[in-house]
Order: sequence, then structure tokens, then C-alpha cells
Amino acid sequence: MASKFVLGTHWGFALLVLLFTGVPPAAAESVRVTVVAILATERNSEVDNRLQCIAREVQKKHPRLTGFHLSRISCKSLPVGSQDDFELVAGQVVSITVQKGAGKGNRVQLKVVPPSMGVITYDTACGKFLPIITPFRTQDRDLLLIAIRVQPCLGR
Repeated sequence: MASKFVLGTHWGFALLVLLFTGVPPAAAESVRVTVVAILATERNSEVDNRLQCIAREVQKKHPRLTGFHLSRISCKSLPVGSQDDFELVAGQVVSITVQKGAGKGNRVQLKVVPPSMGVITYDTACGKFLPIITPFRTQDRDLLLIAIRVQPCLGR
């Protein structure tokens, strides 16, 4: 009987801590964040097949960028409310915080700190890549682009 009481006390204490710390149930939710480091250049017109769509969108505003090379892909599952750094190229990192998990409209809120830029906070569509053009250039003068996607998507 004493062991049942002790077990019950621990569970009761854990429930009280959860209730009084204000940790919402969504905090346990994880969001899978994918970060793609892309190098864009004016030196050639080679475009990685996986980057065709992103290249077309970027070229609308930056037509001089003709070559697009996928440099690195990183994926991490982050609990809502947590932050992590993703390695890019040449020692550069992007810091990402998942501020809100997928809710109405299947959108996730992120806080992103790309290299050589300030803080960007935005809601993103689940499953879609958002490209960010950074001012960082490699030694070869290639421009660093970052594409970020979040999952899981509700109802999928």
C-alpha cells in the first residue's frame, strides 16, 4: 500500500508542477525543420535539378544569378519553444527558434537569424520552402541562400 501512495504522490506532484509552471500541452510538440544551404553564382548557368523552382523565384528579383548549387541539407526535430543552430557553409550558421507549432491554416511560426542579417520572425506554410537571400558571399563570391521548410503538417 505504501508504494502505491508514493507512486501516486510522485504523479500528483508532476501534475502540479506542470499546471503551475504554465507549460502548455503544445510544448511537447516537435516540428521537423529542414534547412537547405544554396550557393548562387553569376559565373555559370548550371542549376541543380532539385533547385529549379527556387532558382526561378530568386531570378525574378536577381536575374544576374544564373547558377544554383545545393551545398548542404540539415534536418532537426525541434520542440516548440526551442532554438538550435544549423550549419550552412564556410563556418556560417542560421539560428532557428520554433515559436508556435502548426495551428489553424497549418502554419508554423519561426524566428530565424541568418548570417549577417537581423532577426526574421514569420509564419510559414507547412511543407513549403521559404528562400532567404543572405548578404554572405563565399571566397569564390557565391551568394548564400537559405531555404527553410517545416513539418509535420496537420491532417497529412
